[in-house]
Amino acid sequence: MNSFSANYGGLDEPIPTPSPSPSASPLSSPAPGFSPRRPPSAQKALCPRTIYFRFGSRIVGATGSPADTAHPNVLRLSTIPSIVDNIVQFLLWILPSALSSRILSSYPEWALPRRFVFKKEKEYWESEFEMEKAAYEMLKPLQGYFIPTCFGQIDYDDTRALLLSDIGGACLATSEGAVLRHDELQPLLEETLTALVTAGVSHDDLKLDNFHLVEDDHGSDRIMVVDLERVDIGLSEKQGAFAVKCAVDFLMQAYKAHLACLENDGLLQPKKYPSKN
Repeated sequence: MNSFSANYGGLDEPIPTPSPSPSASPLSSPAPGFSPRRPPSAQKALCPRTIYFRFGSRIVGATGSPADTAHPNVLRLSTIPSIVDNIVQFLLWILPSALSSRILSSYPEWALPRRFVFKKEKEYWESEFEMEKAAYEMLKPLQGYFIPTCFGQIDYDDTRALLLSDIGGACLATSEGAVLRHDELQPLLEETLTALVTAGVSHDDLKLDNFHLVEDDHGSDRIMVVDLERVDIGLSEKQGAFAVKCAVDFLMQAYKAHLACLENDGLLQPKKYPSKN
């Protein structure tokens, strides 16, 4: 993974657009007639903003907002195409695909998609940031399938940040992501966690919001994992198999409790597929 030390500004410009509408918590429901509102500080934290940074040979402008109030260091952004961006993209488009691929592998800044995730290093989390970088490197063959694609590291406002693909989908901790039956979810979790362990990494931050239900281009379901700051590496084959079993059991219990909370709060979504019974 390339590291880029150049820092362009550290510029945050608020955009005068309405704050995102609040959503109900999956763990509690508002009283009848009550309209949930975020406190002003939370609304301000989620305000859209524009940032500029240097990524290799490219100066990137992008606009977006934090993923949520719990992760203010994680921004979901969309690039603001410049004239230079448009020219380079046109040249890459007219070149033979083999040549374009070689150029993009040498200059990953031009492979950055229109929508991406900007994850800044948290204060006092130096070792966790290094661990996440190492995990992405070890899991390079799985990037874009079981984990996000990591395009590289930049420096922004004297802080390191990773540029990751926006995987979309919905995390299992939301009502939108809790639409599979147990017998549908379990094999997907086993597939993903086994793939990670086979590549030498065992995910150690087992929260439902770190597991996203996504669809591939063919409409097939898959679980993708985010937040690789806390992982175990160097496990033996036996240890890895045991870690997968324990992780799947733990996550399935958490999912069962989550579904019960959603049902109690009247937020449970219809199942994605008709029951087999």
